[in-house]
Amino acid sequence: MRKENIQGSSEKKEGGLGYHWPVFIAVIVASALNWALGYLIFSRVTLSGLDWLDIVLTYVWSLWWIFAFATWGFWPFTKIKGWWTKGIVMLIASWILGVLSTYITGIFVDLKTYGFPVIANLFFWIVVTDFSFSLWPGLPPQRKALLDLIFWHVATILTIFALPSPGQIPAWWFVPTQWLLGSGIFALWTKDMKKGEAGITFWLINAFMVLLAVFAAQLFGHYRFSLANSYTSILTGYSPYFLIWFGAGCSFNWCLWVIFEGWPWRKIKPPTLGAILGFVAYTIVQIIAGLICIEVMRLIIPPTSPADVRYLLHAFALVYAGVYWGFAIPMAFPSRRTGFPPTWKWE
Repeated sequence: MRKENIQGSSEKKEGGLGYHWPVFIAVIVASALNWALGYLIFSRVTLSGLDWLDIVLTYVWSLWWIFAFATWGFWPFTKIKGWWTKGIVMLIASWILGVLSTYITGIFVDLKTYGFPVIANLFFWIVVTDFSFSLWPGLPPQRKALLDLIFWHVATILTIFALPSPGQIPAWWFVPTQWLLGSGIFALWTKDMKKGEAGITFWLINAFMVLLAVFAAQLFGHYRFSLANSYTSILTGYSPYFLIWFGAGCSFNWCLWVIFEGWPWRKIKPPTLGAILGFVAYTIVQIIAGLICIEVMRLIIPPTSPADVRYLLHAFALVYAGVYWGFAIPMAFPSRRTGFPPTWKWE
């Protein structure tokens, strides 16, 4: 890794926790402040007509651009010298592009119906092409960026038309994806596989874990899966608690692994057992985090009637703030301790 990315933490004892906690606290503080700012803005100015949806969409669009920059080797910021300068410029660019992308999308489609399907499909295709398989390897970043953007958007448009209304690949695959990538267990499992074999294995594991999550949610009455209406059904009569659990999972199941370098789970032998126990632990963490967010929002936005679930939808928006910052801070300020992909190894 480049010398400029190795900060004062590098002299810390390997495996020590002195650097990790400030980064994690920064994620939590930034998330809370970001939600408050989003609520302040979108309660006065609207993009979709729903303030909580405006907040979430701007988060995920901005995060998608962070992902895109990472796949291009952090181009076009590679010539910026200085660790802090490069990271701050990258974050500012992601927010400008995120808000602009949400606004432009809203010109062409109804964000209430298609906002999430568009961005969810874009995340699906960027992970397929660059995080599980490898599209156009070896190309210069500029050419790769152009080809990627064309492919991702064409694939997203085709997906929306090909799938039943509203045309979304359900985003529940994102939580197991984070575990597989952030924990490093997928790299360990597939180290002797060819790229294509590894990619197929990646999605088979994802599908299996998603089926377990959806089955559990249906068992407890929080979600009813419908391919014909995989998105809007959760907003029109089914429990938002599954959404909050999902958002909390997206906040923690990558950033905790990366920020804390798999500690303490990487010390457990064999590695598969450590990774599974870590996933279970982080699942418990996401449940607790979701419940905390619900109670916080109940105080900030008290329900006006038993049917009022606006505070739950804002709890969803709050946990989604953690999704952005949980990825953005480690990726925009990569160091030996929080690099992407993680630089630590199973001991």
